[in-house]
Amino acid sequence: MAEESVPAQSQADGSEHEETEAQVFEPSKEILALSQKGGLSMVLQTVVATMFAWLIVILPTVFILLFVYISWLRIPLAVYAGYCYLDPSIEDGVGRRTEWVRRLGVWKYVNAYFPVRLVVDQRLDPSLSYVFGVSPHGILCFSGQVVIGSQQSGLDESFEGITIHPIVLHHALKLPIFHEYGLALGSLSSSRESIRRCLAHGNGDSVAIVVGGAKESLHTNRGNRKLVLQNRKGFVREAIIAGAPLVPTFIFGENDIYAQLEHPLLRKVQLWLQSRMMFALPLFYGRFGIVPRRTPLTAVFGRPVAVEKNLTPSHDEINQTHARYLNELRRVYKKYKPIYDPEGDDLVIV
Repeated sequence: MAEESVPAQSQADGSEHEETEAQVFEPSKEILALSQKGGLSMVLQTVVATMFAWLIVILPTVFILLFVYISWLRIPLAVYAGYCYLDPSIEDGVGRRTEWVRRLGVWKYVNAYFPVRLVVDQRLDPSLSYVFGVSPHGILCFSGQVVIGSQQSGLDESFEGITIHPIVLHHALKLPIFHEYGLALGSLSSSRESIRRCLAHGNGDSVAIVVGGAKESLHTNRGNRKLVLQNRKGFVREAIIAGAPLVPTFIFGENDIYAQLEHPLLRKVQLWLQSRMMFALPLFYGRFGIVPRRTPLTAVFGRPVAVEKNLTPSHDEINQTHARYLNELRRVYKKYKPIYDPEGDDLVIV
């Protein structure tokens, strides 16, 4: 990726920092050239990006169809489903990251459809583990695949020596076939045990948690910048227990990929369902219904918020660290919004 520098200044943790140069990693020339092509190339990018957007639905559906219509596969498929459910790799803190999957040629079409720019305010120490708090969630959380999962994004080069594991809902990682895909991208379960085992390794093993979760997806809409973070403190507690600095991360463009239908009565039904099923059901649409909008993604990684390791953090310690995290996230948004999201709303944290 092409690297540039822009001035960056921070007061994270309540202390003054000298002005430094933020590192900006632009999409590679190959990706930019591909993204500007029309005709068949554009069609191929659109088809591939749409398929990747819906893999969490497509892959389990393929499994069900095979099970229903190919009778001689039912026993091996049942055994495989049991394996997916019991696979210890989901929670062992290591996972099963598969580099050849992460660098498949097909990713270049996804990244051409969603060109990724990375902005790093401060280089990170690869001997430490980190908790990356990622916002916003968006509808289908593209950042987990396109920014963190794919090697085409340039994230590995930007954070050399640091392995970032996307954290995925525990039950989603047990879905047949999607199970293999998620683990290949380096994903781990959202359980406490999984996160703690990963962070305990040190030496750069880190986790990326989309903090707002399913509830935040209900606030997703083009231009909307509302985050569900005010009472989300579990990730802060885990960071303190592990002694892992928190890295506020904002993905500009995530909320603009799909639009959402909004109505007061519909919202009441959605909130009722979300409170009982633990996941949200936003009614959303893109181009031609399900096709995501072609949108550049700019991932800004703020300055790490230092924490002191404490196996039994108090509520006050968690609250104070959480407040410092939110201050740094607000700083990141205020600084980079005029550059990468001039038409977006002001940041609102609920």
